Amino acid sequence: MDTAGMGSIEYSVAVLKVPLIVVLGHEKCGAVAAAADVVTKDTRFPGSIARMIEPIVPAVLAAQRNVGEDKLVDTAVEENVRRMVERLQKFSEPMLIEPQERGELKVVGAVYELSTGRVRWL
Repeated sequence: MDTAGMGSIEYSVAVLKVPLIVVLGHEKCGAVAAAADVVTKDTRFPGSIARMIEPIVPAVLAAQRNVGEDKLVDTAVEENVRRMVERLQKFSEPMLIEPQERGELKVVGAVYELSTGRVRWL
């Protein structure tokens, strides 16, 4: 996550006192599909596209161990959400960790299903 994204989350917790952070992925994510192409087809993307998908590649690699190519993108979306939730729960600044320890903040993950309009909680 970039500085602007993390700063926005930290601001929402430290200043606005939000009680819930939802990390929401979505089916058929183009960024995850691009990361899957990097892993499975050795595709290369220029400039900012490469920098955007680089943090997603580990989720694709983890998903690839468990599923075939036909389910790789959607499984990698879930894995990417889980990894981000874990990062926010365990490896963030004290301003995010301490409210969780006090029960004032919860971080959860979900995937939005484009085909049904439903949110599936992980």
